[in-house]
Amino acid sequence: MEYVILVDENDQEVGQMEKMEAHEKALLHRAFSIFLFNDQNELLLQQRAHSKYHSGGLWTNTCCSHPRAGESVLEASNRRLMEEMGIEAKMQPQFHFVYRAELDND
Repeated sequence: MEYVILVDENDQEVGQMEKMEAHEKALLHRAFSIFLFNDQNELLLQQRAHSKYHSGGLWTNTCCSHPRAGESVLEASNRRLMEEMGIEAKMQPQFHFVYRAELDND
């Protein structure tokens, strides 16, 4: 079972919850998105698996996920980029944002 870190609007940790439950309840939690560009400034996209519980088959950023408890966002980013794409890359934070998306989770 995978857990996410619940946070407030200032990214302060307020607890943990099983990932699917947090997504179904649309609770704010720590996550990251990786946008990987090559030397020609081209963005590497990936197509989400059609079997994903939301947004299946859609083209999206290079990689996105959630850090584990005790794991920094950069550590989690490196881990997930290797797990999902088999890529090692030098990464650095560019910006932070808060968003809420309503998904059809039926």
